[in-house]
Amino acid sequence: MFRSILILETVFLIAKATPDFYTLEEYKNLTDDLLTGYSKKIRPIWNQGQSLPISVSMWVSSVNEVSAVDQRMSTTAYLYVTWIDDSLWWNATETGIEMMQFNQKDLWIPDIVLKNGFTAFKPLGGDFYYLYVESSGKVQWYPYMVLESKCEIDVTYFPFDRQMCNIIFKTWSYSRLEVNLTVDENEIGFFDFVSNSVWEVTSMDAWDDVTNMETDVTFSIYLRRKPYYFIMSLVIPVIFLGLLNPMVFIIPADAGEKMGYAVTIFLTFVVFLTIVSTSLPANSDSISIMSIYLVIKLLISALIIFISSLQLRLNHRKSSRKIPRFHASVVKCERCLRCIRNQIDTDDPDNYDKESKTADIEWSDVSSAVDFFAFWIINILDLSVTGIIFYLILSI
Repeated sequence: MFRSILILETVFLIAKATPDFYTLEEYKNLTDDLLTGYSKKIRPIWNQGQSLPISVSMWVSSVNEVSAVDQRMSTTAYLYVTWIDDSLWWNATETGIEMMQFNQKDLWIPDIVLKNGFTAFKPLGGDFYYLYVESSGKVQWYPYMVLESKCEIDVTYFPFDRQMCNIIFKTWSYSRLEVNLTVDENEIGFFDFVSNSVWEVTSMDAWDDVTNMETDVTFSIYLRRKPYYFIMSLVIPVIFLGLLNPMVFIIPADAGEKMGYAVTIFLTFVVFLTIVSTSLPANSDSISIMSIYLVIKLLISALIIFISSLQLRLNHRKSSRKIPRFHASVVKCERCLRCIRNQIDTDDPDNYDKESKTADIEWSDVSSAVDFFAFWIINILDLSVTGIIFYLILSI
């Protein structure tokens, strides 16, 4: 709605400035009269002891880029700046001219700068800009630019994060006692807006603090990351890798592929952690939960490699070596859970003693029992960690 009002107002002002009501000579003479004795070095207000009111609104065309690594936001927008120039007024009834255009370099303009700029520090506008001036002295300035501003990125909930980026303008040479820079009633809006493929603009806001001597006006853009790309290329592969990780305990110990499989999964998690790290800023202010999740996955993979190493060690022990009671208890517990009957012949109870309880247990059985318990424990641990992590991420 604000955009439609602004377009209609601009069309109306341009229509008033068309040469249907005056001649070229009249327009030239009025221009010369207004600029004669005009000084662009002095604030255009009769009482120099007062503050010159200036109102500002911003119209955003696109959010070009939000770089989490550089802590930077690039935005294409223009400001709508208005003030009253007491040196530029005339009788519109007598001249037939209600609106005129002046080059920016010929008039006084406030030295508005981007306070939290990321690149070069320079004032807005340029020599090719023209300002609209009404007969009442009202000046309208539309500096259009590509803004690169600093933006503190909180990556805690990456890739489901929301960000708030501020664009702060101020008059560099004037305090609020000399120039009262305030937010216009329209504040901030869209103008021919082109959406970003990574970030969605959820809302915008603007404010100023007239109690502060600094002439800061702040425009805030609230953003939400579109997570679909990261879900397909990062989240889903990591979850499936987590499901494949415990499958190492299904591979028989004699197959010779257990360690190679476990190490391959471990290195894959290292690759994904590297990918996430390159997409996030290198700071300690905020740590991504996704990075923590991948580190936990690495620890689980390292634990699997450790268990697999011990399990292979047990599997290749000599059969002549006595099996300790604890190992035998683990095997019996595993057989009980799997509903496997003891293979010991217990027809003769008199010959059934404690020593005979382990007579049918071999080191390969101990290795198999380790596989069984490790498979279920790692699965439960992995699913629990995954559930907690994604509950925290999606709870924002």
